[in-house]
Parts: sequence; structure tokens; C-alpha cells
Amino acid sequence: MPDPTPGPDDTGLDGAAAPASATSPTSPASPAEPVETPEPVEPPERADETAEPDPPAAPQPFVPGTGRFTPAAPSGTKRLWNAVRQRPDGGQVLVAVLVALLGFGAVLQVRADDDDALANARRDDLVQILDGLRRQADRLDDHVAELESDRRDLVSGADTEAAALEQAEERARSTGVLAGTIAASGPGIIMTISDPDHDVNAYTMLRAINELRVAGAEAIQMRGGGNDAAVRVVASTSFENPSSDVLTVGGVELEPPYEIVAIGEPGELSGSMMFANGVVASIEGDDEGGAQATVDEYDDLTVDVLHEPQAPQYARPAPEDGDDE
Repeated sequence: MPDPTPGPDDTGLDGAAAPASATSPTSPASPAEPVETPEPVEPPERADETAEPDPPAAPQPFVPGTGRFTPAAPSGTKRLWNAVRQRPDGGQVLVAVLVALLGFGAVLQVRADDDDALANARRDDLVQILDGLRRQADRLDDHVAELESDRRDLVSGADTEAAALEQAEERARSTGVLAGTIAASGPGIIMTISDPDHDVNAYTMLRAINELRVAGAEAIQMRGGGNDAAVRVVASTSFENPSSDVLTVGGVELEPPYEIVAIGEPGELSGSMMFANGVVASIEGDDEGGAQATVDEYDDLTVDVLHEPQAPQYARPAPEDGDDE
């Protein structure tokens, strides 16, 4: 008996029929539900701009599985070692070569300046320098010959006591002249310095005295024409400027014009004052109407200002052999 329910072929459709329980494409709208209005969100409070920021956290060593990796800054020693180990590039090599060449050139320039002091001197200056060296060599040769003669007289055995006494007296006179305790006379020079503005200072005067001593001055005295004060210049004489317009020599204040009397070989003494960039040039300078210096040579001069020696505070004559100390 056949099934009354129609089969799929009986529908007259190529495909399968839609199930009866399918939802209709137009379903009735559900009633509208009330929509909740979100509450206003308050903006976050601004941080105080004047507040100091928190210090950055110190880098922590990385532990696998703990989070983000923060590298630690290498130490100074490690950075230096890394820089040394790195291979320099072309730019660094070029900078090193340029610095080396610059240092080498600076050294050559300094040496060239020292060598050019005489190479660039004028002919007159060179002749004067050579002449001064020859005179100094002649003085040293005369002194050596004198000492050798004294030695021969002392060791000859003939009238040794008289020769020794004469030499001792001569040495005492020479020592007295150098110490300023006795007067001296002989050829020499007088340098007169007019200084109306008190521009000549103690350093310039000391330089003049040193130049005269190097040139062979055996006795020197200074006189201030403004107050007629005089000083014998010895090894212990001081030169000071208590104020800008006051010059004291050996503790005695001198007023310009100044007069320096030196006994020695006149030509050599005057040359030591007049050479290029010498004492006279430094005194006169470039200012017109300032200090002026003149040097005059004489065949016979007298240095009669005496120096009062001071008794030694600690030194005493050494005892001779056999004497009690």
C-alpha cells in the first residue's frame, strides 16, 4: 500500500524543500529596551609641572622570563678597553697623523727660534758680542797667569815669607775693594740717568749693575743728585721700590738724576750699557720726554763711598790645626 506522504520527487522542485520550522525573514520587532547613558568620565588630574620628575630606575640585569630587557651601562674601564680593541677607521688614522705632524712642526719651530737668535742678529751686534767674548777670555788668561806666577813665587823657596806677606796684603786690598770697605780709583765710566717722571724702577737699576759686574767692574757706587745721597754697591746691596716713585738702594732713598760710577775697562763697561736692547735702550724706551741715559768714559775715577760691613751673626773663623775649637 503506497505511502500517502509525498516524497521529494513529488514536490516538483529540483532542490530539497525548506524545512517547515525555518524562521520567517520578516520577524516582528521586539519592544525597544531603555539604553543606559554612560556616566561622564572625569579627566585625570594633571601632574604638577613644577614637581621634580622621579629619578629613572636603575637598570636591572635581565632574567629570562621576567619581562623586558634593560641593558646596563658599561663601566669606564670597560668602555676604554672596548675603544682600544676596536680597529681604527680611516678618519681616525688621518686625525692621528695630522696631530703627529703638528707636534713635530711645533718642536722644529721652537728649535729654529733658539738657533735664529744669533743667525738673525745684525753684523754690528755679532761683532760686539764676539769682541766681548774675546775680552773676557783675555781677562781670564791674565788671571790664570797671575795665579801661576804667585804659585811659582811661593814654591820657589827664595824669600817665601816676604812673597807670601806681599800677596796676602794685595789680596786684602782687593777684597776690601770688592767688599766696599776701602776706596778705589782707576779708569772707568759714569752713566747719568735723568728720570723726571720716576719711570726707572729697581729692576732696571739691578740689571745695569749686573751688566757692569759681568763686564768686569771692580768697584761701583750710585749717587742720587736730587738728595745728594750715595751708596757703595756690593754683593749684598738691595734694590727696592717701596712705592712707584721711590727708589731705595741698600736701604738709602735716591732721588733722580742718578749717577752710576764704575771702575774697570772703559770700553767694555760702556759697551755693556750701549748694546742693542741693552740697559740704555730699556731706560730710554720709546716715550719722548721720559728717562734719558748717557755714558761717558774716563781715564781716572775715584769711588770713595764706603760700605759699613756687618758683623756675622753665626759665622766665625775656622780654627787652625792644633787650636781648640
